[in-house]
Amino acid sequence: MTSVSQTCQINGGKSNAKAFVSLSNPNPGLQITSFALFANSLPSKIVEKVTFLDDYEVKKLKGVLGGTN
Repeated sequence: MTSVSQTCQINGGKSNAKAFVSLSNPNPGLQITSFALFANSLPSKIVEKVTFLDDYEVKKLKGVLGGTN
């Protein structure tokens, strides 16, 4: 079993969060960080805490990459 570092995780809800991961092969793919952080509907306040960017920069990047909020 591989251990995973759990640093800088933020739960944006009011209840406990769970994550289930299933990998179908040894090379499961690629997640581009820019799109993972800014091309989504994750609240901007959470993205600000994770990236240390200010509100203006987060909303600017979300606008460019197609994210909301």
